[in-house]
Amino acid sequence: MAAKTAAPAVPPAAAGMAPQILKTLRERILNWHYPPGRHLGEQVLCEEFSSSRIPVREALRVLAEQGLVDQVPNQGCYVKQPDVDGIHQLYDYRLALELFTIERAASAGISDELVARTRAKWQPLLSIRADAPVDGMELVKADEAFHLGFAREIGNPYIIEALEDINERLRFVRLVVITTPHRVQATAGEHLAVLEAVVKKNPEAARKALRLNISAARNKVEVALAQALTNSHRRR
Repeated sequence: MAAKTAAPAVPPAAAGMAPQILKTLRERILNWHYPPGRHLGEQVLCEEFSSSRIPVREALRVLAEQGLVDQVPNQGCYVKQPDVDGIHQLYDYRLALELFTIERAASAGISDELVARTRAKWQPLLSIRADAPVDGMELVKADEAFHLGFAREIGNPYIIEALEDINERLRFVRLVVITTPHRVQATAGEHLAVLEAVVKKNPEAARKALRLNISAARNKVEVALAQALTNSHRRR
């Protein structure tokens, strides 16, 4: 009986390229540089990344598993259409994780360094001028850092990883929501209310303040989707 032939090994260079291709494509999709319905052709991607088909196909496979692209037989991959229900489900997931996290943080207490850093960032924004320019991406990053800060305090790497993934998927919502000085002021007040409840070791008040903060963004999902679609069409 003939010996079974082993499957050919994936070249190390090809295997090493797949994560970078995946990271780049994922960022483009989540930041709406690729509009919904865009075709992601293997040959075009191979040429752009100076890559063979193996790492490109691996990146597209992972994107499909993550629900970011649709794989159509005999046609290839297309950026998935936005799903309002899916976004609300992400908010359910985020809220469940963050309510658990903030309760743990409020019960155990947090570092003085985090308290000082958070106050230094958000207290000045309570008095932001009505005509002040707003750097949406900078504020979104600060907002993400605020919420991740509590997760890092309780030290659960799985929660941190999950929240980082959720942040990437919901970033476009935050970019639409945090666009005016009025909303910046409101966000600063909401964050400081959460912080003060945690400092006072009041889990119930912390959960209430956090729920109000997350709900403010969640209520803008439909507006964010419409704005993101408009912006993506303008880039074409």
